[in-house]
Amino acid sequence: MKKLKKWLLEQFLPAWAKDTVYQENKALLAELERQKQEIRELNAYIDGMETALRRQRIVIQNGGAS
Repeated sequence: MKKLKKWLLEQFLPAWAKDTVYQENKALLAELERQKQEIRELNAYIDGMETALRRQRIVIQNGGAS
């Protein structure tokens, strides 16, 4: 399917449209990678919270004066 899509783009789109499509794809891939990284970070945070809850050693710091 990739080959067919690439062939269609190269055969029937004008040069400016091809460039636009390729730039948009590149931007979307970068956004996808950022979102994957955010998901990894959030999953790591969730794992840490689950571990802390199991051990019941949670220290909450609210930033107030002691």
